[in-house]
Amino acid sequence: MRIGYLARQVRDAEASHLEAGEPLMQRASHGLAEHIRELLEARERTLGALAAPGGRVLLLVGSGDNGGDALFA
Repeated sequence: MRIGYLARQVRDAEASHLEAGEPLMQRASHGLAEHIRELLEARERTLGALAAPGGRVLLLVGSGDNGGDALFA
């Protein structure tokens, strides 16, 4: 099951964190980069020599802050 949130709900949830100056985009992008690294390492363990070193990642994002998260990652 996947859960989604309206943009208003996310803005409301982030408001106090943004007012406090917390680097939310950097946190999100760091988490994304770590997850991608883990996926690539698991792929390399599974495929061994067949896996391309380092691998490639394609991020398809729209406009807005999600695109910023991908750029930082």
